[in-house]
Amino acid sequence: MSALPAATTIVQAPQIARAPIASYGDIFQPLPGFSISNYNQGAIGMGIAMRGFTEGEHGRDIAFFIDGMPINEVSAIHTPNYVDLNVLIPETVARVEVIRGPFSVEAGDSNLGGTVNITTKRSEPVATANLSGGSFGTVRGLATYSSVGGTVEPYIAAEGYTTQGYRDNSFIDRYNSFNKFTIPFADGSVLSMRGQFYGTTYGAASYISRDAVKSGALSDKAAVNGTDGGSKYQQNLVANYQSGAPDQELNSTLYFNHDVFDRYADFGGGQRIQHDERETVGGRVRKLWTGQIADGIPAQLLIGGNWRSDFITTWQGPTTARVETGPRVIDAGVDQHNVAGFAQLQVKPTPWLKLTGGARYDRFFYDINNRIDPANSPDVSTGVFSPKAGLAITPTHWLEFFTNYGEGFRSPNAALELLSNPTLRPQKIKSVEGGVALRFDRFNFLAGIWSSDIANEAYQAAPGLPLQNLGRSKREGFDLEARYAILKSTDGQLSLFANFTQTRARLENGVPSSLYVPNVPTSVLNVGVDADMATRNGQRVFGSAYVTYVGKKYLTEDGLLTTSAYARVSAKVGYAWPSGWSAFTQATWYPGDRLSEIAINFGPGVGATSADIFTSPVAKLTVLAGLSYRFPPSNVGIFK
Repeated sequence: MSALPAATTIVQAPQIARAPIASYGDIFQPLPGFSISNYNQGAIGMGIAMRGFTEGEHGRDIAFFIDGMPINEVSAIHTPNYVDLNVLIPETVARVEVIRGPFSVEAGDSNLGGTVNITTKRSEPVATANLSGGSFGTVRGLATYSSVGGTVEPYIAAEGYTTQGYRDNSFIDRYNSFNKFTIPFADGSVLSMRGQFYGTTYGAASYISRDAVKSGALSDKAAVNGTDGGSKYQQNLVANYQSGAPDQELNSTLYFNHDVFDRYADFGGGQRIQHDERETVGGRVRKLWTGQIADGIPAQLLIGGNWRSDFITTWQGPTTARVETGPRVIDAGVDQHNVAGFAQLQVKPTPWLKLTGGARYDRFFYDINNRIDPANSPDVSTGVFSPKAGLAITPTHWLEFFTNYGEGFRSPNAALELLSNPTLRPQKIKSVEGGVALRFDRFNFLAGIWSSDIANEAYQAAPGLPLQNLGRSKREGFDLEARYAILKSTDGQLSLFANFTQTRARLENGVPSSLYVPNVPTSVLNVGVDADMATRNGQRVFGSAYVTYVGKKYLTEDGLLTTSAYARVSAKVGYAWPSGWSAFTQATWYPGDRLSEIAINFGPGVGATSADIFTSPVAKLTVLAGLSYRFPPSNVGIFK
């Protein structure tokens, strides 16, 4: 009996290894239901959205976790619940679990469009050395060490990366050290502990006039200010404990994270700094019981709770060439705490019927120190209840009908929202979905339709621009996804895949000229192939290729300004030899429009003109290539 809702996608490490990945957004790009945009503004969080939310808000409407540690930065100065996954090394990922919609009882804050759970590798019996490079002076080095067996299983990865970027002042330099140690106990329980140390500095070309680029008056590579950019430094410690069989599992997580973020950017009116330093500490515990209730009815009960505390220092003020030149407009210290409990019960009164019911309650406590106006330093306490329900009918093992209801929320931002409105409650969403899934040995298909309602749509055209309340909104859409395995044998696999999402995101606030939630693609289509096949003498060829077609986006509430539809082609091919060597090359190509992936309205939501639209052009073609060596396997750990 699965505790996961039906509209779920699972990605394993081999699929990630075959994919053309240049940045972390490429992990999600070909997956069903996602809308991905790369701002090309240095090492900042990418635009990631699901279920009709805008990709212009850095993934804030999806709850992200890595090894149980939440990634969303609550009360962030850049945008509420900001997400930056640049800390993620793709080669360290064992599994990505995507739940579309607010249907996971275990995910609380930010669970509006869905949930993403990322699990890193425990260990593997090889060490590797990798070197790659390509367009725009890009060079990446990665070394990993791991072994299996013994009293401790290590998994260590060290990464260095540099690029000059496509546009002027678009360099990125970073280091990343991932260190995980797993201790298996005799009773089958497992304790893993990891520490990660990450740092990056970057330049940012900023956003430029779309009209000027189209007319040829401005180069698409032009930078607004040669001193725009920033840095981010992060250190985190995570411990996970797991015991019991999978259907009786006890799981607990403790984490600590220290993060320092500085960004210098110009969103009109001159350069300004956004500074955010925080320490985050928290944990989660969950227990699963699987058994039978009255008259032998199969049942599964999940109970758990989580706690999180953030201690934040944040400010924003005008700068020139990264030197503060005037009084700060935001300067606050924030202590934000979240405690929550959740429970879910699944029962199967018949072999073909599964009923699910659950709920969680989250309580938030804010202690805000407003250093600009100490008298306006509110203490705030607010809570939110989130019920969940589901039904699945399985007439036969290959056919399932499902429906789910869920409510999700986003916590208020202390500096950007509560200082001006201390009575503000969490933004809530109510969502329902229904669909059908077919699962055969070689062919899988899922079709689903969904609808979501928000009473008070909070919209931010881009971080740094004002938060706006657009009133009531409704999102509707449907998802289609299919995968067919042409080849599935011990010699390898060759699969075709396709997915399509149609979305309608409308405002229902009674204002005739206010119709659309801006920056939401009307449709996203992915069509592709991935493969890993034996050739001769133990050699193999592997890779993936797909085309993404993104429909137009309304850039204003009145719908008078839009982007064009555009296509993106991504491909990777690699070859591996039994000696341990492998090589790959990959490319990303935009055959047409390169201004629509990122297009932002810097003007009013109603009545804006074409001159108000700014863009961050992407490169027409980006090529990477690399070599990797896998050292001979070792089946004995470093600690015997």
